[in-house]
Amino acid sequence: MNELNLQALLLDESFVNYCKGTNKEDIEKWEKWLQKYPEHKASIAELQETIVAMGHYAGELSVQTNYERLQSQIKKRANQRSFTEIGMAVWLKIAALLVVVGAISLFLFKQQLAEEQPKNVQHIGAPGKDDALLTLKDGSVVSLADIKNGSVVALQGGVKIQKNNAGELVYKAVEKERIASTAMNKIATNKGNQYQIILPDGSKAFLNANSTLTYPLKFNENERHVHMTGEVYFEIAKIETGMGKRIPFYVETANQKIEVLGTHFNVNAYDDEPYTTTTLLEGSVRVSSKKRNESVLLKPGQRALLSEALRVENVDISQEVAWINGDFVFKGEELVSLLRKVSRWYNVDVVCPERLEKLKFDGMVSRSQPLSTIIDMLQTTGKVKLTLNGRRLIVID
Repeated sequence: MNELNLQALLLDESFVNYCKGTNKEDIEKWEKWLQKYPEHKASIAELQETIVAMGHYAGELSVQTNYERLQSQIKKRANQRSFTEIGMAVWLKIAALLVVVGAISLFLFKQQLAEEQPKNVQHIGAPGKDDALLTLKDGSVVSLADIKNGSVVALQGGVKIQKNNAGELVYKAVEKERIASTAMNKIATNKGNQYQIILPDGSKAFLNANSTLTYPLKFNENERHVHMTGEVYFEIAKIETGMGKRIPFYVETANQKIEVLGTHFNVNAYDDEPYTTTTLLEGSVRVSSKKRNESVLLKPGQRALLSEALRVENVDISQEVAWINGDFVFKGEELVSLLRKVSRWYNVDVVCPERLEKLKFDGMVSRSQPLSTIIDMLQTTGKVKLTLNGRRLIVID
Protein backbone atom coordinates (compact mmCIF):
# COMPACT_ATOMS: atom_id res chain seq x y z
CA MET A 1 0.00 0.00 0.00
CA ASN A 2 1.93 3.00 -1.30
CA GLU A 3 -0.48 5.92 -0.78
CA LEU A 4 -2.86 6.63 2.09
CA ASN A 5 -6.41 7.47 1.08
CA LEU A 6 -6.96 10.14 3.74
CA GLN A 7 -10.48 11.00 2.62
CA ALA A 8 -11.52 7.38 3.01
CA LEU A 9 -9.96 7.28 6.46
CA LEU A 10 -11.79 10.42 7.58
CA LEU A 11 -15.09 8.88 6.51
CA ASP A 12 -14.33 5.49 8.05
CA GLU A 13 -16.17 5.24 11.38
CA SER A 14 -13.95 2.39 12.59
CA PHE A 15 -10.85 4.54 12.01
CA VAL A 16 -12.42 7.44 13.89
CA ASN A 17 -13.21 5.08 16.77
CA TYR A 18 -9.60 3.88 16.71
CA CYS A 19 -8.36 7.47 16.94
CA LYS A 20 -10.70 8.19 19.84
CA GLY A 21 -9.90 4.90 21.58
CA THR A 22 -13.59 4.18 22.14
CA ASN A 23 -14.09 0.76 20.48
CA LYS A 24 -11.94 -2.24 21.38
CA GLU A 25 -12.63 -4.14 18.14
CA ASP A 26 -11.78 -1.13 15.98
CA ILE A 27 -8.60 -0.51 17.97
CA GLU A 28 -7.49 -4.11 17.42
CA LYS A 29 -8.41 -3.89 13.72
CA TRP A 30 -6.25 -0.83 13.06
CA GLU A 31 -3.36 -2.02 15.22
CA LYS A 32 -3.24 -5.17 13.05
CA TRP A 33 -3.41 -2.97 9.95
CA LEU A 34 -0.40 -0.98 11.18
CA GLN A 35 1.51 -4.20 11.75
CA LYS A 36 0.82 -5.12 8.13
CA TYR A 37 1.75 -1.65 6.82
CA PRO A 38 4.41 -0.32 9.24
CA GLU A 39 5.59 2.23 6.67
CA HIS A 40 2.45 4.29 7.44
CA LYS A 41 2.88 4.30 11.23
CA ALA A 42 4.24 7.87 11.41
CA SER A 43 1.57 9.27 9.09
CA ILE A 44 -1.24 7.52 10.96
CA ALA A 45 0.11 8.80 14.29
CA GLU A 46 0.03 12.38 12.99
CA LEU A 47 -3.45 11.90 11.53
CA GLN A 48 -4.68 10.38 14.80
CA GLU A 49 -3.31 13.30 16.79
CA THR A 50 -4.90 15.76 14.38
CA ILE A 51 -8.33 14.11 14.52
CA VAL A 52 -8.35 14.06 18.32
CA ALA A 53 -7.26 17.70 18.49
CA MET A 54 -9.85 18.84 15.94
CA GLY A 55 -12.49 16.77 17.73
CA HIS A 56 -12.55 19.38 20.50
CA TYR A 57 -14.32 21.70 18.04
CA ALA A 58 -17.05 19.22 17.12
CA GLY A 59 -19.74 21.54 18.41
CA GLU A 60 -18.86 24.16 15.76
CA LEU A 61 -20.17 23.51 12.26
CA SER A 62 -18.46 26.36 10.40
CA VAL A 63 -16.13 24.86 7.80
CA GLN A 64 -14.29 28.15 7.39
CA THR A 65 -13.74 28.54 11.15
CA ASN A 66 -12.35 25.02 11.54
CA TYR A 67 -10.27 25.30 8.37
CA GLU A 68 -8.68 28.50 9.72
CA ARG A 69 -7.98 26.70 12.99
CA LEU A 70 -6.38 23.85 11.10
CA GLN A 71 -4.21 26.29 9.17
CA SER A 72 -3.14 27.80 12.48
CA GLN A 73 -2.25 24.34 13.78
CA ILE A 74 -0.21 23.66 10.64
CA LYS A 75 1.79 26.84 11.19
CA LYS A 76 2.42 25.88 14.81
CA ARG A 77 3.55 22.41 13.75
CA ALA A 78 5.82 23.82 11.06
CA ASN A 79 7.74 25.71 13.75
CA GLN A 80 8.33 22.61 15.87
CA ARG A 81 11.65 20.83 15.29
CA SER A 82 10.17 17.43 15.99
CA PHE A 83 7.56 17.80 13.24
CA THR A 84 8.57 15.57 10.34
CA GLU A 85 8.17 16.17 6.64
CA ILE A 86 5.83 13.18 6.51
CA GLY A 87 3.71 14.74 9.27
CA MET A 88 3.56 18.07 7.44
CA ALA A 89 2.39 16.35 4.29
CA VAL A 90 -0.39 14.65 6.22
CA TRP A 91 -1.57 17.97 7.67
CA LEU A 92 -1.62 19.63 4.26
CA LYS A 93 -3.59 16.75 2.74
CA ILE A 94 -6.11 16.96 5.56
CA ALA A 95 -6.49 20.70 5.02
CA ALA A 96 -7.18 20.13 1.33
CA LEU A 97 -9.66 17.37 2.14
CA LEU A 98 -11.62 19.64 4.44
CA VAL A 99 -12.30 21.92 1.52
CA VAL A 100 -13.14 19.01 -0.80
CA VAL A 101 -15.45 17.31 1.65
CA GLY A 102 -17.17 20.67 2.23
CA ALA A 103 -18.47 19.96 5.72
CA ILE A 104 -16.39 19.72 8.83
CA SER A 105 -18.98 17.42 10.43
CA LEU A 106 -17.69 14.55 8.28
CA PHE A 107 -14.30 15.10 9.88
CA LEU A 108 -15.48 15.63 13.42
CA PHE A 109 -17.07 12.40 14.61
CA LYS A 110 -20.75 12.31 13.73
CA GLN A 111 -21.55 10.43 16.90
CA GLN A 112 -20.45 13.41 19.01
CA LEU A 113 -22.92 15.81 17.40
CA ALA A 114 -25.81 15.14 19.76
CA GLU A 115 -28.43 17.70 20.70
CA GLU A 116 -26.84 20.89 21.97
CA GLN A 117 -26.67 21.05 25.72
CA PRO A 118 -26.54 24.31 27.66
CA LYS A 119 -23.10 25.31 28.91
CA ASN A 120 -22.12 23.96 32.31
CA VAL A 121 -23.51 26.54 34.70
CA GLN A 122 -23.42 26.15 38.46
CA HIS A 123 -26.69 27.44 39.88
CA ILE A 124 -26.34 29.69 42.88
CA GLY A 125 -26.14 27.61 46.02
CA ALA A 126 -25.71 24.32 44.13
CA PRO A 127 -22.88 22.02 45.28
CA GLY A 128 -19.67 21.79 43.26
CA LYS A 129 -18.99 19.16 40.61
CA ASP A 130 -16.23 17.35 38.75
CA ASP A 131 -14.76 19.69 36.14
CA ALA A 132 -11.38 21.14 35.21
CA LEU A 133 -9.49 22.88 32.44
CA LEU A 134 -6.51 21.05 30.95
CA THR A 135 -3.76 23.13 29.31
CA LEU A 136 -1.80 21.04 26.80
CA LYS A 137 1.86 21.46 25.87
CA ASP A 138 1.00 23.68 22.87
CA GLY A 139 -1.03 26.06 25.06
CA SER A 140 -4.46 24.89 23.91
CA VAL A 141 -7.07 24.48 26.65
CA VAL A 142 -9.63 21.66 26.94
CA SER A 143 -12.71 21.70 29.18
CA LEU A 144 -12.82 18.19 30.63
CA ALA A 145 -16.54 18.45 31.35
CA ASP A 146 -17.07 18.48 27.57
CA ILE A 147 -15.21 15.18 27.09
CA LYS A 148 -17.17 11.94 27.44
CA ASN A 149 -15.92 9.29 29.85
CA GLY A 150 -13.85 6.69 28.02
CA SER A 151 -12.76 9.14 25.29
CA VAL A 152 -9.29 10.26 24.27
CA VAL A 153 -8.65 13.87 25.26
CA ALA A 154 -5.44 14.36 23.29
CA LEU A 155 -2.35 12.68 21.88
CA GLN A 156 0.89 14.51 22.64
CA GLY A 157 4.31 13.36 21.55
CA GLY A 158 3.81 9.68 22.24
CA VAL A 159 1.45 10.09 25.22
CA LYS A 160 -2.27 9.32 25.12
CA ILE A 161 -4.37 11.42 27.50
CA GLN A 162 -7.71 9.80 28.19
CA LYS A 163 -10.72 10.35 30.40
CA ASN A 164 -11.41 6.91 31.83
CA ASN A 165 -14.82 5.41 32.59
CA ALA A 166 -14.65 6.80 36.13
CA GLY A 167 -14.12 10.31 34.76
CA GLU A 168 -10.47 10.51 35.86
CA LEU A 169 -7.78 11.95 33.61
CA VAL A 170 -5.19 9.26 32.78
CA TYR A 171 -1.81 9.48 31.03
CA LYS A 172 -0.41 6.50 29.12
CA ALA A 173 2.79 6.30 27.09
CA VAL A 174 2.16 4.76 23.66
CA GLU A 175 5.49 5.69 22.03
CA LYS A 176 8.11 6.17 24.77
CA GLU A 177 10.84 7.24 22.38
CA ARG A 178 8.78 10.30 21.29
CA ILE A 179 8.04 11.64 24.80
CA ALA A 180 9.79 14.90 25.68
CA SER A 181 10.43 15.23 29.43
CA THR A 182 10.37 19.04 29.16
CA ALA A 183 6.79 19.15 27.81
CA MET A 184 4.38 20.29 30.54
CA ASN A 185 0.63 20.01 31.16
CA LYS A 186 -1.47 21.94 33.67
CA ILE A 187 -4.84 21.03 35.16
CA ALA A 188 -6.89 23.71 36.92
CA THR A 189 -10.19 23.71 38.80
CA ASN A 190 -12.32 26.80 39.25
CA LYS A 191 -14.40 27.60 42.31
CA GLY A 192 -17.17 25.02 42.56
CA ASN A 193 -15.12 22.29 40.85
CA GLN A 194 -12.88 19.35 41.78
CA TYR A 195 -11.03 16.77 39.71
CA GLN A 196 -8.99 13.56 39.94
CA ILE A 197 -6.00 12.73 37.78
CA ILE A 198 -3.61 9.80 37.39
CA LEU A 199 -0.19 11.22 36.54
CA PRO A 200 2.22 9.71 33.98
CA ASP A 201 4.04 7.75 36.74
CA GLY A 202 0.80 6.26 38.12
CA SER A 203 0.57 8.63 41.10
CA LYS A 204 -2.90 9.95 41.90
CA ALA A 205 -3.85 13.56 42.59
CA PHE A 206 -7.23 14.93 43.66
CA LEU A 207 -7.66 18.68 43.18
CA ASN A 208 -10.05 20.60 45.40
CA ALA A 209 -11.83 23.74 44.18
CA ASN A 210 -9.77 26.66 42.83
CA SER A 211 -6.54 24.65 42.53
CA THR A 212 -3.87 23.91 39.92
CA LEU A 213 -1.31 21.17 39.28
CA THR A 214 1.52 21.48 36.75
CA TYR A 215 3.47 18.35 35.74
CA PRO A 216 5.56 16.92 32.88
CA LEU A 217 4.40 14.44 30.26
CA LYS A 218 7.38 12.34 31.30
CA PHE A 219 9.09 12.40 34.69
CA ASN A 220 12.84 12.49 35.06
CA GLU A 221 14.48 9.09 35.62
CA ASN A 222 16.08 10.24 38.90
CA GLU A 223 13.35 12.43 40.45
CA ARG A 224 9.80 13.58 39.89
CA HIS A 225 8.58 17.19 40.24
CA VAL A 226 5.15 18.84 40.24
CA HIS A 227 3.99 22.34 41.20
CA MET A 228 0.62 23.14 42.77
CA THR A 229 -1.60 25.90 44.10
CA GLY A 230 -4.79 25.58 46.16
CA GLU A 231 -5.41 22.18 47.74
CA VAL A 232 -4.40 18.77 46.38
CA TYR A 233 -4.49 15.29 47.92
CA PHE A 234 -1.74 12.95 46.67
CA GLU A 235 -1.20 9.19 46.58
CA ILE A 236 2.34 8.77 45.27
CA ALA A 237 3.38 5.66 43.34
CA LYS A 238 6.51 3.96 44.63
CA ILE A 239 9.00 3.69 41.77
CA GLU A 240 12.56 2.41 41.86
CA THR A 241 15.55 2.81 39.58
CA GLY A 242 17.23 -0.21 37.98
CA MET A 243 19.60 -0.22 40.99
CA GLY A 244 16.69 -0.65 43.42
CA LYS A 245 16.77 2.96 44.69
CA ARG A 246 13.46 4.73 45.18
CA ILE A 247 12.84 7.70 42.89
CA PRO A 248 11.77 10.66 45.05
CA PHE A 249 8.72 12.78 44.30
CA TYR A 250 8.72 16.54 44.97
CA VAL A 251 5.69 18.79 45.39
CA GLU A 252 6.36 22.52 45.26
CA THR A 253 4.12 25.39 46.32
CA ALA A 254 4.93 29.09 46.40
CA ASN A 255 6.56 28.83 49.84
CA GLN A 256 7.59 25.24 50.43
CA LYS A 257 8.97 22.05 48.93
CA ILE A 258 7.88 18.54 49.95
CA GLU A 259 10.05 15.47 49.39
CA VAL A 260 8.12 12.20 49.14
CA LEU A 261 9.22 8.58 48.88
CA GLY A 262 5.79 7.02 48.34
CA THR A 263 2.93 8.06 50.57
CA HIS A 264 -0.53 9.59 51.04
CA PHE A 265 -0.75 13.25 52.05
CA ASN A 266 -2.75 16.46 51.60
CA VAL A 267 -1.40 19.93 50.83
CA ASN A 268 -3.41 23.12 51.39
CA ALA A 269 -1.65 26.12 49.85
CA TYR A 270 -4.47 28.58 49.17
CA ASP A 271 -3.34 32.20 49.09
CA ASP A 272 -6.12 33.29 51.45
CA GLU A 273 -5.20 30.81 54.19
CA PRO A 274 -2.94 31.93 57.08
CA TYR A 275 -0.75 28.82 56.71
CA THR A 276 0.42 26.40 54.06
CA THR A 277 -0.43 23.04 55.61
CA THR A 278 0.84 19.55 54.75
CA THR A 279 -1.01 16.66 56.41
CA LEU A 280 0.43 13.13 56.33
CA LEU A 281 -1.84 10.09 56.26
CA GLU A 282 0.66 7.36 55.40
CA GLY A 283 4.42 7.01 54.86
CA SER A 284 6.77 9.94 55.44
CA VAL A 285 7.47 13.32 53.87
CA ARG A 286 10.01 16.06 54.48
CA VAL A 287 8.66 19.60 54.29
CA SER A 288 11.11 22.43 53.64
CA SER A 289 10.59 26.18 53.75
CA LYS A 290 11.78 28.12 50.71
CA LYS A 291 12.19 31.31 52.74
CA ARG A 292 14.15 29.90 55.68
CA ASN A 293 16.71 27.16 55.98
CA GLU A 294 14.52 24.76 57.95
CA SER A 295 12.69 21.52 57.35
CA VAL A 296 10.63 18.95 59.27
CA LEU A 297 10.01 15.22 58.83
CA LEU A 298 6.35 14.30 59.30
CA LYS A 299 4.88 11.12 60.76
CA PRO A 300 1.36 9.87 59.96
CA GLY A 301 -1.22 11.90 61.89
CA GLN A 302 0.88 15.06 61.84
CA ARG A 303 0.72 18.23 59.82
CA ALA A 304 3.26 20.94 59.07
CA LEU A 305 2.15 24.56 59.22
CA LEU A 306 4.22 27.13 57.36
CA SER A 307 3.85 30.87 57.68
CA GLU A 308 6.99 32.77 58.61
CA ALA A 309 8.26 29.76 60.55
CA LEU A 310 7.64 26.02 60.16
CA ARG A 311 6.06 23.98 62.94
CA VAL A 312 4.48 20.55 63.43
CA GLU A 313 1.36 19.51 65.31
CA ASN A 314 -0.78 16.40 65.72
CA VAL A 315 -4.05 16.62 63.88
CA ASP A 316 -7.44 14.95 63.38
CA ILE A 317 -6.98 13.30 59.97
CA SER A 318 -10.73 12.82 59.45
CA GLN A 319 -11.25 16.58 59.55
CA GLU A 320 -8.26 17.47 57.39
CA VAL A 321 -9.16 15.21 54.46
CA ALA A 322 -12.94 15.04 54.84
CA TRP A 323 -13.26 16.80 51.49
CA ILE A 324 -11.83 13.86 49.52
CA ASN A 325 -14.58 11.68 51.02
CA GLY A 326 -17.20 14.19 49.95
CA ASP A 327 -17.85 15.84 53.32
CA PHE A 328 -17.39 19.02 55.31
CA VAL A 329 -16.32 18.19 58.88
CA PHE A 330 -16.11 21.05 61.36
CA LYS A 331 -14.69 20.47 64.86
CA GLY A 332 -14.26 23.70 66.76
CA GLU A 333 -13.60 25.45 63.44
CA GLU A 334 -13.57 29.22 63.31
CA LEU A 335 -16.31 30.78 61.21
CA VAL A 336 -13.82 32.60 58.96
CA SER A 337 -12.07 29.30 58.10
CA LEU A 338 -15.37 27.51 57.54
CA LEU A 339 -16.60 30.28 55.22
CA ARG A 340 -13.45 30.12 53.06
CA LYS A 341 -14.24 26.46 52.32
CA VAL A 342 -17.88 27.29 51.60
CA SER A 343 -16.85 30.11 49.26
CA ARG A 344 -14.64 27.83 47.16
CA TRP A 345 -17.04 24.92 46.88
CA TYR A 346 -20.27 26.83 46.26
CA ASN A 347 -18.60 29.61 44.24
CA VAL A 348 -19.94 32.46 46.36
CA ASP A 349 -18.40 35.61 47.81
CA VAL A 350 -18.63 35.90 51.58
CA VAL A 351 -19.17 39.03 53.66
CA CYS A 352 -18.59 38.51 57.39
CA PRO A 353 -18.09 41.13 60.13
CA GLU A 354 -14.65 40.81 61.70
CA ARG A 355 -16.18 40.54 65.18
CA LEU A 356 -17.83 37.24 64.19
CA GLU A 357 -14.87 35.57 62.50
CA LYS A 358 -13.59 33.80 65.64
CA LEU A 359 -16.89 32.09 66.46
CA LYS A 360 -16.43 28.31 66.53
CA PHE A 361 -18.69 25.64 65.06
CA ASP A 362 -19.06 21.86 65.03
CA GLY A 363 -20.89 19.83 62.43
CA MET A 364 -20.77 17.54 59.41
CA VAL A 365 -22.42 18.14 56.04
CA SER A 366 -22.08 16.27 52.75
CA ARG A 367 -20.52 18.36 49.98
CA SER A 368 -23.28 17.06 47.72
CA GLN A 369 -25.84 19.11 49.69
CA PRO A 370 -26.87 22.60 48.54
CA LEU A 371 -25.58 25.71 50.25
CA SER A 372 -28.89 26.08 52.07
CA THR A 373 -27.98 23.05 54.20
CA ILE A 374 -24.82 24.78 55.47
CA ILE A 375 -26.79 27.96 56.11
CA ASP A 376 -29.41 26.05 58.11
CA MET A 377 -26.72 24.26 60.14
CA LEU A 378 -25.06 27.52 61.11
CA GLN A 379 -28.29 29.32 61.89
CA THR A 380 -29.62 26.56 64.15
CA THR A 381 -26.78 27.34 66.58
CA GLY A 382 -28.30 30.76 67.19
CA LYS A 383 -24.87 32.37 66.87
CA VAL A 384 -25.31 33.93 63.42
CA LYS A 385 -27.81 34.59 60.66
CA LEU A 386 -26.98 34.38 56.97
CA THR A 387 -28.60 35.67 53.82
CA LEU A 388 -27.79 34.84 50.19
CA ASN A 389 -28.01 37.81 47.83
CA GLY A 390 -27.10 36.59 44.34
CA ARG A 391 -23.60 35.17 44.76
CA ARG A 392 -22.97 37.08 47.99
CA LEU A 393 -23.33 35.17 51.25
CA ILE A 394 -23.77 37.78 53.99
CA VAL A 395 -23.30 36.95 57.69
CA ILE A 396 -25.10 38.99 60.32
CA ASP A 397 -25.55 38.59 64.06
